[in-house]
Amino acid sequence: MSYSLSKEEILKEVIRSGKDPVYFINNYAKISHPLKGLIPFNTYDFQTDLIENFNDHRFNIILKARQLGISTITAAYVAWMMMFHR
Repeated sequence: MSYSLSKEEILKEVIRSGKDPVYFINNYAKISHPLKGLIPFNTYDFQTDLIENFNDHRFNIILKARQLGISTITAAYVAWMMMFHR
């Protein structure tokens, strides 16, 4: 299945992605799964909350366990910041 977007649709998508890091990550970020390969990054509620905290507060301290995807969501947020903000 292939489709193309108009220039206006592309512009709207870039603007929306630049305003909303959760939207950008859920729609454009991929993660590497050991068995399935490259899969979409679908955030969990606690990851969405973390991104909102990153946006709302300059400094964040995270008490976390292992294997929660915190490093990955942080890397995705940093990538979003580098692409859309100075």
